Amino acid sequence: MTHSDCSNICFRKKGVSDEIQAYKCRNQIKEGERNITLRQMGGFMQTTQLRPVKPDPEITDRISKDLQNASDTKIHSFKLIRSKRGVHVYSCRYGEMPAVVKYFKNEEDRREILNYRILIRSGIPTIRILAFGEAALVMEDLSQSGKWRLGVPEDLSDAATAKCLAQWYFALHEKGAAVSELNTLYFEYDTITRKRLEMLCARFPEASELFQFILSRFDRLRNLIYKPSFTLTYNDFYWTNFAVRKDKQAAMMFDYNLLGKGYRFSDFRNVQSLAETAYQAFLDEYERLYVKKHGHTRHEEEHLEVKIDEVAAPLFSLIVASRQEQFPQWAEYAKAEALDGTLADKAKRLLL
Repeated sequence: MTHSDCSNICFRKKGVSDEIQAYKCRNQIKEGERNITLRQMGGFMQTTQLRPVKPDPEITDRISKDLQNASDTKIHSFKLIRSKRGVHVYSCRYGEMPAVVKYFKNEEDRREILNYRILIRSGIPTIRILAFGEAALVMEDLSQSGKWRLGVPEDLSDAATAKCLAQWYFALHEKGAAVSELNTLYFEYDTITRKRLEMLCARFPEASELFQFILSRFDRLRNLIYKPSFTLTYNDFYWTNFAVRKDKQAAMMFDYNLLGKGYRFSDFRNVQSLAETAYQAFLDEYERLYVKKHGHTRHEEEHLEVKIDEVAAPLFSLIVASRQEQFPQWAEYAKAEALDGTLADKAKRLLL
């Protein structure tokens, strides 16, 4: 199966994370009564309000104390970019340098600090990190960079940018397979358990036959999920999450909270918010680099990844969506596949 074949299989089905990002962005824009607008700053969506929320002195004090052991450089002049679910993002000055600091209140979110360390150690391009703390990290403010610019929606239609992104993903996947921590990292499909499939069966009784079928072959599904080779996967593609070098000779993803282990094809699916011509440019460039290095394609391995992913991805979407009080729009594709028999057909091809 060629990359082109794979794109034809599921080109219209966006990756879970880019749908989540779009859904979040739409919800923020709808909050007009709070007079909120959105703009990018330092690689993050910043909320601008008539009455801006001042930096929380308790949080900024924690940041300063956390970074004391990392450097003697003083961090100051905090301005709120985002504060949500225990992740606080501020623009600031690090010494005299414009910077962005992320503070993670919750222990589980601090995995992003480890992820930056892994990428830097592995020689995978990232935003320049100025300081690491135990619960915070300080990074270059890309909005002030002379070398890089932040992604814009138009980049999703630009073939040259897509090729640069393919080069970054190829480096991630090639070097990521050798990461010593790989087996301990976040994996989306670890969420697919018997208990959660039973929960889906109760939540969607119209599709109970589908979930009962999968439950009856759950061991085979789990064995297949863990059969392909794993590598580092980004899992969170969206234009707000990448930067492009101003000479358009390189691009990189940032914001690594969902970075983990997975299949290469899962990232191919995840970048499908690229326009069709840009997406094909991405796939062609990735395959060119792979064949140049290895002397052959990986079509056989990818064929297995596609078969597994087209069953596991909708299940993952349904599990995540069902945790929310109101079923989100981004998961409607998975709900439709579960109800109209599409997912059942895919599951039977995979598990019988």
